[in-house]
Amino acid sequence: MAAEPDHHVLEVQKLVEDLQLEPLEPEGGFFRRTHYSSTQVQGPDGDGQALSAILYLMLSDNVSKLHRLTVDEAWHFYHGSPVTIVELDSSVDGHVRTTRLGSVELGLCPQYTVQAGTWFGAFPEGAFALVGCTCGPAFEFKHFEMAVRHLLLDTYPEAEQLIKRLS
Repeated sequence: MAAEPDHHVLEVQKLVEDLQLEPLEPEGGFFRRTHYSSTQVQGPDGDGQALSAILYLMLSDNVSKLHRLTVDEAWHFYHGSPVTIVELDSSVDGHVRTTRLGSVELGLCPQYTVQAGTWFGAFPEGAFALVGCTCGPAFEFKHFEMAVRHLLLDTYPEAEQLIKRLS
């Protein structure tokens, strides 16, 4: 007799279908851009769109790999397990800041903004998490820089475990 699919697997499949999500590379999980502003603004890299928003479904075996943007990115929690956002920031004692994004009912923060120029990554604390990410000015790949593990380990040795997990 075949084993029944895990409840979480079915829920993830339904979310992917209902929200019309697509695989997200290179980070893993699934996403869909839900907004890309037609309004033009002056951004850090010249003129661009004012705002962009995505839905992002992270699974337990996915992480948002360490990267940084030249624009601010706001994370919004919608459904599933809490998400830990990890920031490597030389202005913070110990250079690591973690923020648990999740349900207000659990006493967690439902929204958090990572400041432009900050190395950061994230991971779901359970089977999956559905979040939204909003960038202003709008996300463009020219704003995105993927971390190089050995360079971050040299700069932030106290964060070795988190860097290895998120890179």
